[in-house]
Amino acid sequence: VPVTCGCASVRSIKIVAPPPRLTDTNRLTDLFRQEEVIMVTGGGQVHSPRYPNAYPRNLLLSWNLLSAPQTRILLEFDGQFGLEEPENSVCRYDFVEVEDISETITVIWGRWCGRKAPRPITSRTNNIRITFKSDDYFVAKPGFKLCYSLLNDVPLISLTNWEPVTPDVTEAPLSVDELDSVISGFSTVEEVLKHLNPSTWQQDLNSIYTHTHYYMPRSYFTDRKQKLDLDRLYDDVKQYSCTPRNFSVNLREELRATNAVFFPRCLLVQRCGGNCGCGTDSWNSCSCGSAKTVNKLHEVLKFSPGQNFYRKKVRARWVLEEIHLQHHERCECVCQSRPPR
Repeated sequence: VPVTCGCASVRSIKIVAPPPRLTDTNRLTDLFRQEEVIMVTGGGQVHSPRYPNAYPRNLLLSWNLLSAPQTRILLEFDGQFGLEEPENSVCRYDFVEVEDISETITVIWGRWCGRKAPRPITSRTNNIRITFKSDDYFVAKPGFKLCYSLLNDVPLISLTNWEPVTPDVTEAPLSVDELDSVISGFSTVEEVLKHLNPSTWQQDLNSIYTHTHYYMPRSYFTDRKQKLDLDRLYDDVKQYSCTPRNFSVNLREELRATNAVFFPRCLLVQRCGGNCGCGTDSWNSCSCGSAKTVNKLHEVLKFSPGQNFYRKKVRARWVLEEIHLQHHERCECVCQSRPPR
């Protein structure tokens, strides 16, 4: 199927996915999928369906631009650009994405939505993939169009020298246990992704909820009362794993009173409980202990029977007794590897 932009033409091959199978539980099958391989020999264009009119819903389209070895491809977006607006600066729903592909590495140039057209892109290799996705929410936006052209006079970037685009990659730990140990030192998702994928961590962070293999519809997010915050969940673990909690204590055991009985027999006190936050540094060697202890006054009935109480059957004389019990107001993890604060 010829595609033209200017005077040049190219050849393309379309790969259309089978008709979607609708189910009640799998919204992934609602998407219409199509892949197109375009052999770039000159100039051409790709665009969202119906451009510049409003694009359809539930699409997952990709164009794989492939040029001759030792050549590169220039992409230029049309200024009439419009996709669904981002949510909290993240393109979650409708977007266009550009990837640079080689046999050893894939670099994501970016993922765009909203109204601002991306800047021109010059590929690092001779293989570029463009992906366009729309969800089940209709928006009256024009979509996108980009023109591509072949660059013959620009040397191909060495596949072993990607420094201008990708920073040095952190060496992966030798084992899963070592990786888990490294991650235990991080406090945010951003830090984890920066360590795992230094060159693409920003795109990974933006696309946590938009990977198509576990695509979830807009209703999944809008029905939430609160957005999922992975950093807050981890902060909760560290903050609330070791905290003061209600404990019931037996007064005779707590006061070591062998010659008296009390009513009530037990009282509630605040004592440090739980464990130290899983994943924190050396958490296996840590124990939850009190960082601040106070004595609180309680009034209970106390009876101390004498030696002759049962023999003479005298009247039991209860007294209202004031007792002091320890309460933990603040807790912290005490670890063998570091002293208490």
